Amino acid sequence: MQPKVSIVGAGPAGFALAADLESRGTRVLVYSHPTHLRHANYVVDKGCLRASGAIEGSTNPRVSFDMSEAIAFSKIIILTVPSTGHETVLRELKKFTLRQHTIIAIPGNLFSLIIDAEMDVEYILETNLSPYSCRMNEGELAVLGKKSHFSIAALQKDLSPAFNDRLRRIFPTELKWCSNVIEVCLSNINGVFHPLMMLMNAGRIESIGDFLLYRDGLTHSVANAILAVDRVRVEIGDAFGFRLDSVIEVSNECYGQNFTDLVDLAQNSEPHNKLKAPSNIENRNISEDVPDLLVCWHGLAEKLGIDASPLKAVIILVEMATGIDYMETGRNLRKLHLEDITRSELIKRFSVSYT
Repeated sequence: MQPKVSIVGAGPAGFALAADLESRGTRVLVYSHPTHLRHANYVVDKGCLRASGAIEGSTNPRVSFDMSEAIAFSKIIILTVPSTGHETVLRELKKFTLRQHTIIAIPGNLFSLIIDAEMDVEYILETNLSPYSCRMNEGELAVLGKKSHFSIAALQKDLSPAFNDRLRRIFPTELKWCSNVIEVCLSNINGVFHPLMMLMNAGRIESIGDFLLYRDGLTHSVANAILAVDRVRVEIGDAFGFRLDSVIEVSNECYGQNFTDLVDLAQNSEPHNKLKAPSNIENRNISEDVPDLLVCWHGLAEKLGIDASPLKAVIILVEMATGIDYMETGRNLRKLHLEDITRSELIKRFSVSYT
């Protein structure tokens, strides 16, 4: 039987996944929320989705603006909306019975802990990153890079080998199974790269605007700050018994590269060195990666007794620049339902020693 997947999120990541899955024989329905129709309308009006770059060709995925159609189409629902859109999607999903469905958030940023407290879903999984580096303009999809693998974990621990095999047949890249969702979240290096590149180039973004974020904006000073944040991320992982790779090692593994220096990567990595800087700092590099990664990591670090000052410095500077208190509005331990557990309980629940 031909596999079927519902993709919730009609942005570049969702359409890139749709194009890739359909090219491999999976039937796809892409759901677009009625308030985010831009890319979906272009695809519907043109009658096809044209992709170039790491994915080539034309396909015609089914597009729907009705969540009930997505729920009925497949028992596997893949969320490709930014994590800033997770709560909107959750409000939609809560209207349905999903006890026989699997939800996979790409990426998750610990959304599984939020949805598990509010819904009864058979399986909830999340990944660390989207498989694609991509952009979309007027219905034309440009895939700048495709990762060779990404990390994934399930909140539940009773996945059968048959279920794992089913996922492997669906996904177009290798799945790297992690111990649990905390390890997956700590493997999302967007929180290491993006906020500091945005902050430390804010004047340039707001005045000049037209430059390449990695190639022109990731200098030695920016790299030093990035490495300071990365050391905290890795130390959090050590407390749980994870063996996290450094930020540059994760990037190298994703794209089959062998850079040893962040500046060299920024200058010469093809998936990175063509990415234009956003036109302002009100961008998901800040609005997603600070509240849904850095705030979460900061809470974990403090609970574990780890010096979180590099993370706090970035979060506070973002608040000063934007006026938004992400410590309060982001994925803090209260929102993740981890606030009231002790350090030892946190480690027991998520340490590899106890899985």
